[in-house]
Amino acid sequence: MIPPKPRYAREPDLSLGKAFSLWIEELPPRVMLVHLAAWIGLRIYLAAQGDWGWWDLAPLAAVVLIHPFVEWVIHVFVLHHRPRKVLGFKWDYHSARYHRLHHRDPWDLRWVVAPLSLVASGSIAGMIIYWPLAPSLGVWASAMIVTAALTTIYEWVHFLIHTSYRPKGRIYKRWWRLHRLHHYKNERYWMGVTRHFGDWVLGTLPDPSEVESSKTARTLGLDDEL
Repeated sequence: MIPPKPRYAREPDLSLGKAFSLWIEELPPRVMLVHLAAWIGLRIYLAAQGDWGWWDLAPLAAVVLIHPFVEWVIHVFVLHHRPRKVLGFKWDYHSARYHRLHHRDPWDLRWVVAPLSLVASGSIAGMIIYWPLAPSLGVWASAMIVTAALTTIYEWVHFLIHTSYRPKGRIYKRWWRLHRLHHYKNERYWMGVTRHFGDWVLGTLPDPSEVESSKTARTLGLDDEL
């Protein structure tokens, strides 16, 4: 259930532990962690039955390779979807409406964590896609572990960026800077959060000094839809 009032984590010197405790208060992160643990448990069981081999490295390589593009596609075509009429009916996504509220107030934690519906649909899509491609049940489980882990990392990093926790490591500092640019400089660029290879390939990773500040970074050009 979404709290009726805005929820922020903007206190000075916010610790990583405090930020994590705020994140884990939300239902979707708890579901994602349980989901990841369940797949790990299944994989361990299957490995104990002898279902284990070099093929298990294939999902790691494949999923890590496509993940930057998955982040990009979901952000551009689902989260930044513009409502439209189709056969007289309004076509919109719950996740897109949620994301527009997130852009309106990027500090409000109510809109930072992905809706449970998006988490569930992504997991189901992964299971369906991987099933016919995997040579064994164990490899299928390995692919789901990688996917669940990357999704959980994405959600945690995204949440952390929208708190007052300050970057300490080089990698996180880059994630923090580029995502802040997406929200406060121009919403048409820097579509990745934890992976920016998709941005690099697809032309949305420009030099910030060469990008004009957008007047619609908060509204996505859809004031009447908020």
